[in-house]
Amino acid sequence: MPRSDPVAIPDLHDPKDLTQANIDATINTRSAGFYALGSLNESKVMSVSYVGRSDDDVAGKLRRHIGNFQAFAFAIAASPLHAYQGECKLYHALKPSKNVLHPVRKPDPDWACPVCGR
Repeated sequence: MPRSDPVAIPDLHDPKDLTQANIDATINTRSAGFYALGSLNESKVMSVSYVGRSDDDVAGKLRRHIGNFQAFAFAIAASPLHAYQGECKLYHALKPSKNVLHPVRKPDPDWACPVCGR
């Protein structure tokens, strides 16, 4: 069932510049996760323009974005389903300009968006 109340933004690690070194220093295990990409201002506040997830290797997925975005923030997820749910919450709460479609779910009834029910 779709929610009408504001969506809480899931906790993410503090944003950092999107570099190989920062990814390697902050993510030391292969895991599912979700993330936000964008730019940092002088106060280190992130302006998010894209959100995404990986069902099995969030660090590897972030590496693919190096050079396209300045900064990243992320969270490790306990499972691919939790990564999808985190990505959906970020998508609905932040409405990032570079995401043109709702996050893609697996064809499984448990994979319904926790915000809109898709």
